[in-house]
Amino acid sequence: MEYLTAILLIVCGVLAAASWIVSKSPNAKQAIDKLVPFQGFLGVALLVIGVVDLIRWLDVIKHAFKGGVLFGLTMWGSVVGAILLGFLLGMPQIAKWIPGDSPAETKALEMQKKLGVYSTIVGFIGIACGILFLLYRLEILKPHVG
Repeated sequence: MEYLTAILLIVCGVLAAASWIVSKSPNAKQAIDKLVPFQGFLGVALLVIGVVDLIRWLDVIKHAFKGGVLFGLTMWGSVVGAILLGFLLGMPQIAKWIPGDSPAETKALEMQKKLGVYSTIVGFIGIACGILFLLYRLEILKPHVG
């Protein structure tokens, strides 16, 4: 499941930072446009995985910085980034699934719009944490024990 978390962090991070990426590399627009129709579903999946990972890793993540600063930042950034990116990208899809107009739905959509200003930053955090997380899972990088 950790590989799925890392891949979704990278893909959703790219979607969240798409406007900046396209401004720097217009050729990337075609690839990103292929992902956009799945943005809501990817966001919901990442949100669910982020919450599940938070619950699963709660005991481990408290001690993540014992593995070094980079490892701790990667673990915390992965969980927080997954939840934030999932919320940013998945909330419109979740709102479509909720029947009627509920106050909770309205507040969540308002909060999503306010957080949308930070989507590029959160996207880059997601990309970085996803890559680092993969490097730790593949044991290319190793946490410091000691």
